Amino acid sequence: MTDVPIIAGSNGLNMPTLGFGTFQLSEQTIRDILPQALELGYRHIDTAQFYDNEAAIGEVLDQSGLDRSSLFITTKVWFDRYEPEELIRSVHESLERLRLEHVDLLLLHWPVFGGRGMNPTLEALMHARAQGLARHIGVSNFNIDQTEQAVNYCGQDELATNQVEYHVYLGQERLRRVLGRHNLVLTAYMPLAKARTINDPVLWEIGSQYGKTSAQVALRWLIEQDRVAAIPATSNIYHARANIDLFKFSLSDEDRGRIAALDKRIRICTPEELAPDWDD
Repeated sequence: MTDVPIIAGSNGLNMPTLGFGTFQLSEQTIRDILPQALELGYRHIDTAQFYDNEAAIGEVLDQSGLDRSSLFITTKVWFDRYEPEELIRSVHESLERLRLEHVDLLLLHWPVFGGRGMNPTLEALMHARAQGLARHIGVSNFNIDQTEQAVNYCGQDELATNQVEYHVYLGQERLRRVLGRHNLVLTAYMPLAKARTINDPVLWEIGSQYGKTSAQVALRWLIEQDRVAAIPATSNIYHARANIDLFKFSLSDEDRGRIAALDKRIRICTPEELAPDWDD
């Protein structure tokens, strides 16, 4: 079993730098693969109300026999539950499905607030934490201005992360600087750019030096960065095993420079009705 390094953050945050993403994984797929992923050493599990798989995750965790303190569970509130009382109600529902008393990290999934603005929803998010429903809170898919607004309202060190698309083809340099200034972890979803990294010749060439695949190189490049976690999703146990086999090699400065040069500002996830005005 692999021991995954921990990112120590604000307010006692201890987030495994590599997690198991569950976007687009059905409940049956979760039942099939998540027990094996836990055996491999995954302890950071990312889900969302919108993914419609919280119940299966709860079932697997309940049957795993793992100590709750060893797990780091993230879920995200969907934007149609952002009205304050509804947000709290939705978190209770998520916890019931997950069979947990609290999640380790509770996020707002997209910055869609309508005419009320974000502050009432941020207040409800903080209230959920104060009630013990979540140990840490954060945001997802916020651009720079929205991140600054959220930090200004909640206070420095109150938010743990901004979960955003981040991979070798989308450098997110400006956002990373802002998150660093505010001590937020960048949690990278789609860290393999929906498998686009698999056939990248630069990544393959670098990987050949270490006996690693291009995908492993792409993930290693992410988690070697300060305060960056990655949550690759897969329904394939062989890929899950490869994705966690990252901690016995390191990239050179030359490798990192070549990988950084792959940035083409390619963004994959940008739903028109949800996405903000992106910075990159």
